[in-house]
Amino acid sequence: MSLAASQEAIGAVSELLKVQLAVRTGINAVAVGRPEEASKAASSGAGGSSFNLFLYRVGIDGNLRNRALDDGQSPPVWLVLHYLLTAFDGTDSDSALAHRLLSRGMVALNAMSILRPAATNAVLASNPDPLRISFDEADVEMLSKVMQGSDEKYRVSAAFQVRPVMLASTDAAPAYALPVLTIGPALPPPQRYTGVSVLPGMGPRLGAIEPERFAAGQPFVLRGADLAGCDQVFVGAAAYPATPTADGGLSATIPLADTAAAGTYPVCAARTLPDGHLFSSNALAGHLLPRITGVALDGPLVPQMGKLSGSFTVSGSQLGGPLSAAYAALYLNGQARLLLEPQPGGTPTSLGFTVGDAQALPPDPNYRVILRVNGEQALDTPLLAWT
Repeated sequence: MSLAASQEAIGAVSELLKVQLAVRTGINAVAVGRPEEASKAASSGAGGSSFNLFLYRVGIDGNLRNRALDDGQSPPVWLVLHYLLTAFDGTDSDSALAHRLLSRGMVALNAMSILRPAATNAVLASNPDPLRISFDEADVEMLSKVMQGSDEKYRVSAAFQVRPVMLASTDAAPAYALPVLTIGPALPPPQRYTGVSVLPGMGPRLGAIEPERFAAGQPFVLRGADLAGCDQVFVGAAAYPATPTADGGLSATIPLADTAAAGTYPVCAARTLPDGHLFSSNALAGHLLPRITGVALDGPLVPQMGKLSGSFTVSGSQLGGPLSAAYAALYLNGQARLLLEPQPGGTPTSLGFTVGDAQALPPDPNYRVILRVNGEQALDTPLLAWT
């Protein structure tokens, strides 16, 4: 909104008060001017109930006198506007009906104690603070001075003030502001992009990941603010394409063939600016889970005094390989019977485990394999027939 439009703010405040007073009281006859002019107009017309707004003083707001809108700018003029509200019953401002109208007008003003001009009000919309209305003392001496003159008569009125009203003299940018050379997409080759990117916000901000624990092949959604335009999701250092959802989120999926190890990763949304810079959000913790697609014995089991020893292989994805912190638990009848570390030579899709002679287990077809990789547990717990 143009600051220069605020140069007409005094008249705009009077017009705004006139409209609001009519709306809140139901009295459409609201005049702006000296009270005797309103009385003369009523005597020449059909009479009826009316209000008059008289701006009798324009003061400077001492609290804001040196307040600039921004560093590097000259302060605007901050005003306090003093008004008188007079109610008329025809041409009479001293009848009982006029007093009733005056009380209705004061109630309406009190309800407008904090008045926020609409964004469509070009003159007042740039006012940084809402307009505040407060009542002043309107004693006999003050009213007599304001209404003195040959054509004036004493009329009981309510006094109030409106503040702060800003008068800005220029639309000039602050002294520190640098000019924007270019706004928009990059220039086509071979022209060099030399401008800056102007973004409509402070950048994407993440608030949640749904679900926080996800596996490869399973879509997950990022929730937050200002995600429009983001086309990538970073899980750790790896980037994955992202698509917007109907409710303003951002959806991404890690491919099943991805070799990333399971674990906890920083997850953020990002976009590439026309000049090639990456613009990313804050990071949230996401938990990439290992997947188990199968478990099988490596060969016949060896009997050991009524128990069995041997080896088995877990197949899947995101298993981490030889450098992962992994272990498998063989679970039976409500408890883990044995914890095993993988054998050397593991890959991201296959880990081998050996139950030694000293750890031999009783035969049973219903052992379940529980696998954890880098602190994250697989959702799948397949059966292993230890027979």
